[in-house]
Amino acid sequence: MWIEELFDLVERQASAQVFPVLKRPDEKYITEAAYDNPKFVEDIVRDLAGVLDAEDRIVWYSVNSENYESIHNHNAYASVERTKS
Repeated sequence: MWIEELFDLVERQASAQVFPVLKRPDEKYITEAAYDNPKFVEDIVRDLAGVLDAEDRIVWYSVNSENYESIHNHNAYASVERTKS
């Protein structure tokens, strides 16, 4: 499996496409796209685990997701690890 394939699998599980830098008009579009497809850290981990389970070229994985909260005094975190036999 190419690393680019793995990145694609991971990025498709997010609420919206991932960008390193955004201009103001793009920020509005991404925010609206994420609003239409909301995901909690548990959703991202569960969805990605399902995709990785279905991929025969992957025999082990560890998935961790953390949301750095801006309005709460705690972060949200989810994790799963699996060895496929």
